Amino acid sequence: MGHEYDIEELFTWKWDDVHHVYVITVWLLIASLAKILFNLMKPISKWLPDSSLLIIVGLALGWVLHQTTLSGATLDSHTFFLYLLPPIIFDAGYFMPNRALFENFDSVLVFSVFGTIWNTFAIGGSLLLMAQYDLFTMSFTTFEILVFSALISAVDPVAVIAVFEEIHVNEFLFINVFGEALFNDGVTVVLYQMFKSFALIGSENLSVLDYATGGLSFFVVALGGAAVGVIFAIAASLTTKYTYDVRILAPVFIFVLPYMAYLTAEMVSLSSIIAIAICGMLMKQYIKGNITQAAANSVKYFTKMLAQCSETVIFMFLGLSTISSQHHFDLWFICATLFFCLIYRAIGIVVQCYILNRFRAKKFEVVDQFIMSYGGLRGAIAYGLVVSIPASITAKPMFITATIAVIYFTVFLQGITIKPLVNLLKVKRKEARDPTMVESVYNKYLDYMMSGVEDIAGQKGHYTFIENFERFNAKVIKPVLMRHQKRESFDASSIVRAYEKITLEDAIKLAKVKNTIQNKRLERIKSENKVAPILPDKISNQTTMTPKDLQLKKFMESGENIDSLYTLFSDLLDRKLHEMNTTPAQKKEVEGEDDIQDDYMAEVGSRSNLSAMFRSAEQLPSESAFHRGRRQSTGDLNATKRADFNV
Repeated sequence: MGHEYDIEELFTWKWDDVHHVYVITVWLLIASLAKILFNLMKPISKWLPDSSLLIIVGLALGWVLHQTTLSGATLDSHTFFLYLLPPIIFDAGYFMPNRALFENFDSVLVFSVFGTIWNTFAIGGSLLLMAQYDLFTMSFTTFEILVFSALISAVDPVAVIAVFEEIHVNEFLFINVFGEALFNDGVTVVLYQMFKSFALIGSENLSVLDYATGGLSFFVVALGGAAVGVIFAIAASLTTKYTYDVRILAPVFIFVLPYMAYLTAEMVSLSSIIAIAICGMLMKQYIKGNITQAAANSVKYFTKMLAQCSETVIFMFLGLSTISSQHHFDLWFICATLFFCLIYRAIGIVVQCYILNRFRAKKFEVVDQFIMSYGGLRGAIAYGLVVSIPASITAKPMFITATIAVIYFTVFLQGITIKPLVNLLKVKRKEARDPTMVESVYNKYLDYMMSGVEDIAGQKGHYTFIENFERFNAKVIKPVLMRHQKRESFDASSIVRAYEKITLEDAIKLAKVKNTIQNKRLERIKSENKVAPILPDKISNQTTMTPKDLQLKKFMESGENIDSLYTLFSDLLDRKLHEMNTTPAQKKEVEGEDDIQDDYMAEVGSRSNLSAMFRSAEQLPSESAFHRGRRQSTGDLNATKRADFNV
């Protein structure tokens, strides 16, 4: 008698085991599809930034999730800081335009450090002053409001990128706002953590030593985080340098080591945001030389994907928090926060730009200052920090509501109106084309020229530092951290020697012209019978020989063949060009192969083709045979002259 199976025994419903992950996955899918639909609807996407779309979709799905399975889900500090924030900051650091940041590092540093400190204390102090008159429905202590003012001062890099890339502002304006937003987050978190610890301890339990330690920790935490980022950037570059035979592992190190930098800084109470941002910025230029183009593209796509997924999940919880009932709506507190955020940012930007313009060649114009003041958008960073406030702070619900209101105001109102304002004020836009080769060469030439001007003036300025760093980077850092870079000492003596030969040849031509003119003059004098004929020997004896004339006479008597010298110099240049171009060509042939084939059979075939290519390369004629075959028409030069001009 057979055993009968019930349908319930064959198919077991395990929704409770997967529902959290499943709902979040469906959310990511719906958000991605909504973004595609959003970009297809040109009339809407023309005016609304992408970040506003995520909030709208987050509100809709947040309401659905609130009515169903995730109504009790919250975003705790552990999830936000360890899983959602690192991809966003790494993406901002990895895609940071380093050259533009370096050229504007002084202004970015002033805006991100002094501007953040100014906004934190100005907003916090103003709200605290209003609280003394019982204008708010919930009370808070001094350090509790400073915790809120620190997080509300955080300019969100994700929102800035989303808005400023769509309006295509010029690079100078973009790098100052984006650089400020990135490093502003690191400074914000340092202030946030410091004030939060003070709030938990209680002002009555703090001593003068605690305040001094907190102030000192601001610099230690920030600089220590930067040092951790540098160390792990070096580690990532070195590990990818030796992954040529196992290229599949290179992206693993590229993502794991920056994340370890973040975790290490978090573990030792340093700035994890600054650590992963610095790591991404520094490692980028070195790992690109250690991995193939296919791997570099994969890294870029995967980095963007992780950052966008993290941002989407954060906005999902933002939508959930908006429609949840755990709010304390205080109109006075929300309006005061919005007003102080706008007015104090504008004051800070104007004052800082006034000071910077006194020391900068590139000035901040009034239009630039207005766009920078108006472009201080808040987003996921501020929300993630406000939900991480300890529950022991009683005003937390009011802080969450005010933060969400500020995010909505900046993303929707400021994000939507900033594009018409840019058009109205005629802000300089970013050029749609890439710089030409001539422009790139002349920009490099101007860097060296300005460095020379600073050297002549006896000053060590911006361009001198760039030149010294690029020289040190090319001679020391790149050969250590990059696979195809070798440490070479450049000897310019042969070029100088060849230049002297060419200069002497010009002098010979000038002497011949001078002799011709002198002979014509003598013939004219003889024809007029004014003086007796003068023999050339007498002319030679009557002329005073200078050291330059003696060198020219010695060179003329040596019998050097100027044509042979030109031929030799051309041959040496051809050989150098061949040496410079051979390695990149061979590298291109090897790296042109895909790192990962479609299947294992293709992988085996790829390795076979690679081995055959190396065998063919070994059978190519030697370099000397190449030169003999290429330069047959120029004639052969003796070994003495080759040794004389050996490069």
